[in-house]
Amino acid sequence: SSGINAEWPLRPGGGTILGVGIYVKISVSELKDVHVSEQTLNTSAYILIGLGCIVFLVGLLGCCGALTQQRCMLMLYFALVTIIFLGEICIAIVVYSQKGKINSSLQKAYEDCMQDYGNQTTCKDTIDTLQKVLECCGMHSSSDWKKFQPQDPPKTCCSETLTVCTYDKAFDVGCFTKIDNFVSHNAKYIAVGCLIVAAIELLGMGFACYLRSYILKREEYEAYTV
Repeated sequence: SSGINAEWPLRPGGGTILGVGIYVKISVSELKDVHVSEQTLNTSAYILIGLGCIVFLVGLLGCCGALTQQRCMLMLYFALVTIIFLGEICIAIVVYSQKGKINSSLQKAYEDCMQDYGNQTTCKDTIDTLQKVLECCGMHSSSDWKKFQPQDPPKTCCSETLTVCTYDKAFDVGCFTKIDNFVSHNAKYIAVGCLIVAAIELLGMGFACYLRSYILKREEYEAYTV
């Protein structure tokens, strides 16, 4: 039925998120090469598992409502998807309107982490992961590290093939600059992805309303004919 078609994207999507979360959780000891602390991996795994369960259950609720043609299930599915959709819009508005403050806060937090880098805290794991994965150094350039580590930058500022990392051999581009360039160059793809997700959610909401209306009219017709 059309109701089933509306909910199918949520089920595999939720199942995928759930599967990734479970994999990260059971493979924490095998993921040491990503240079992320075990606590960070566990927290990420629980977030993914929780998010996957929610998305999967919402999709399953819509599917069951379509199969059994229960108006209550369909309305609950419609309400949950509407809440998710409105929440996404609110987050997008807040992020867009406060992007300057958010960017400044993130840069301040990153600079604080750079200052606290030598104390073997979670900040060290975060910075090492960013610099290793993105092949970047510092916030805007490798010279950002000079006021915290005048001699040499962190080892993750250089290619893994180098045994000694110096400012001459460090990555030129800073992590914030690299992320900003990536977002700028791929803005249209990110926008298209967001529009596709929004279209799928609106499609599900529309089919849920249509199927509920169809069931209601059918029940009224059956009652009238009896």
